[in-house]
Amino acid sequence: MDGNEILQPVETEYAPKPGALDGTVSKERGTRVILRDFYHRHVPTMDDFNRQLAQRFGIQTDNWSIELVDNLQAEGTPGASTVVGLFSIDLMPGTRVDLTPTADGVIAGRVFGSDGKSLQDYSAGFTVDGKGYPISGWIAYAKESYKDDLMAGVRVYCRGKIAAQTSVFNQRAGFTGEHDVRSYLVGELSCDWLDEEEDLIQTDRRDILWSHELGQEFERWGQGLVKKIGALSRNPMREKAWDVFRRVTNFEEQVKKEFSLPDQKDIRNRAMQIGRLFGGAARPDELADPERAGDIAQLSLMLAPVIELDEKLREAADKDNSLGTLTALLRVARVAELASFGRIADDRVRVIERVQALKDDGISLEPVFQELIEKAPWLINPQWSPLTANQAFSTLKREFVKFYKSRTGEEIVLDDFSPGNKRADFVMSNQDSVVQIIEIKRPGHKLDNEEFKRISTYHDLMDEFLKKPGNEEFRRVLSDFHITLVCDDLGLDSVSRKAFDGLVARGKLTHVTWEVFLLRTRRMHEDFLREAERQRKNANKTIQD
Repeated sequence: MDGNEILQPVETEYAPKPGALDGTVSKERGTRVILRDFYHRHVPTMDDFNRQLAQRFGIQTDNWSIELVDNLQAEGTPGASTVVGLFSIDLMPGTRVDLTPTADGVIAGRVFGSDGKSLQDYSAGFTVDGKGYPISGWIAYAKESYKDDLMAGVRVYCRGKIAAQTSVFNQRAGFTGEHDVRSYLVGELSCDWLDEEEDLIQTDRRDILWSHELGQEFERWGQGLVKKIGALSRNPMREKAWDVFRRVTNFEEQVKKEFSLPDQKDIRNRAMQIGRLFGGAARPDELADPERAGDIAQLSLMLAPVIELDEKLREAADKDNSLGTLTALLRVARVAELASFGRIADDRVRVIERVQALKDDGISLEPVFQELIEKAPWLINPQWSPLTANQAFSTLKREFVKFYKSRTGEEIVLDDFSPGNKRADFVMSNQDSVVQIIEIKRPGHKLDNEEFKRISTYHDLMDEFLKKPGNEEFRRVLSDFHITLVCDDLGLDSVSRKAFDGLVARGKLTHVTWEVFLLRTRRMHEDFLREAERQRKNANKTIQD
């Protein structure tokens, strides 16, 4: 047979030219196929070629076999010859579906994993015009995602020879679990009817004529099975992801180290539950990245005491407990609370260390901090919490911008999310019913007269705005205001300096240098850590007593 002639686009059927031995009788039975004139000059290794042939002829039969001989090696040399075996792929436990049809295409035995349960709503084949078209074989998830094209998808065989290879039976993109299906789904189906009535196999045996009536029905059947096995394999995929997550992050050891005290057993269990939830929801290939997996581990450790605290408080409130039992529950809740707060403070100290490093590098932090302070006001005062949605404060900011323009003719920006990304003039926050105005200058900067004049204008106009008739509702919710200036030095003349000192004396302005600002914030959080640890030890002692 001549491959080039076989692939010629002509309407006449191909007829091979008779060879020199045509009409003779051989003493030995069998057929010898000799391959010559390979398109690619690269000669595959014995193992690769064995794997490629196994993919095409991967169904064992009793009446024929394929032997590979490496003619570059001496006969009898170990590895010089081998018989092509089954195409083997390691499967994910609990994901294999076996199809065993009867002659009419109805499943005789349906098995999912090792539970022995049949899939009652699916059959090993389909029916068209009253005739059954049986499909036998198996479909599963591979243990690892595809490493080469040979592994990809489901191989469809007809009479022991490959007819097509499909990943999702032409399923359109966007279905649930698509990534896992396209990365892990493997299988081996036998459909001997593909060339019975009409030959539905393309000449190059790389695909099926899906546009044919039987091809369309086969496609619908396959798409349904893909969705079915995707749903059935969800839990095994989660278990695989969880195993990868545990291995990459050494999560159990992290949990034991983070919550090492005897009374923190419930928090350890909670951390493992959260880790299993988050780790199992991620894709295994994502978790192979230590940085990505580490972020999930840190999030799990951070949430564990918070969720445990909430659970204990709910338990204390919902149950009809005796006073002694209720007290014990609240003690355990206190341990969870301290663990949560201590971890938050520890994270904050690391953030401050990072800010210190950026400052020492000489990078201008002014525009960065304008945005950061609004999200993390605790950098100014450790007792301040992140700004939450507050309708009165949002209205005040909006109305003050209008008031400022009416008095000065200038527009000001109070946050970093304005059109054109214009940098904020200052940060406005609300803490403890007080409007906090925060002005940040770059490290090493000297405040000049013009800059102080603008700060003084902020002060005077905010004072006027809050006292303005008709703004009683603002004063009821936000009764006062305060200005915090982060700036390393002052370059003011005598008049401006006197006004500056007056604002400080009246408690309307707080001035801190970058060094003091970072030192004070870090020290306050380190004090918190020490106090939290002390209280945790006392709580442990009380519980043990």
